[in-house]
Amino acid sequence: MTLPNSPIEHVHVLLKPLIPPESLHALEQALQEAGMNYDFSPQPGGVLLCLGGDGTLLGALRSGSACFGVHVGNLGFLTATNLSGVADFLHALKNGYYRVEKHLMLEAWLDDQEHTRFVCANDIVVTKKDVYGILELQLFVEGVLANVYQVDGLIVATPLGSSAYNISVGGSVVHPLCQNILITPIAPHSLTQRPLILGSHVQLSIRTHKSCMIVLDGQSHHLMRPDQELCLQQAIQQATLLQPLERDYFQVLREKFSWGGGYV
Repeated sequence: MTLPNSPIEHVHVLLKPLIPPESLHALEQALQEAGMNYDFSPQPGGVLLCLGGDGTLLGALRSGSACFGVHVGNLGFLTATNLSGVADFLHALKNGYYRVEKHLMLEAWLDDQEHTRFVCANDIVVTKKDVYGILELQLFVEGVLANVYQVDGLIVATPLGSSAYNISVGGSVVHPLCQNILITPIAPHSLTQRPLILGSHVQLSIRTHKSCMIVLDGQSHHLMRPDQELCLQQAIQQATLLQPLERDYFQVLREKFSWGGGYV
């Protein structure tokens, strides 16, 4: 028997930009029906209700708040529910019947800017600045050269982000509660290059002689100059997601990726 968590009586609502008025109206109706207190001023430390898609939710997770997503968007892979089911989930939250998931996050910094650290929930991508040419990237694991990639880019992903950009370039799907760091090359110029899965304890660094871009969760972009070193490791901060007790991760995979065809 699942013991209830602490009841949630108040949520801060974070809206996807340009949210349709009818979606906002439907959400407010559900909040009022559930008797849930709410405001539209997200505060650190509170529970964030993210109305939108996975992008809205990822931005909220980096803030360190406990979050749950109400899907209004394209994929909604990480979201807890959609508008038709949000009233039921709000009732469950008020009664403490929900699951708290703690997910690994990554932090990264450039070697000459150690005090400026980036945190991400899905992935850190090192990619070309220009359309043409090849990017040569050296990957070091615990200070030891592990591989030299000739690629369009390299994805360093969390298990939570394994089903995002990582899977689109042939990376493995890893259960989101695993403690791993995924390394996946983008368009490798060699048939021998394969995705790599490491334990979460490792410290990584990436070096290149070319200028390139660092992209965090597909949302934040930073320039990496020639001969700078990008350092990466597991973040102390974790991503906290609130999910329905009945949510089945593999059912989500089957629905979003059409696994099983017509047999499920």
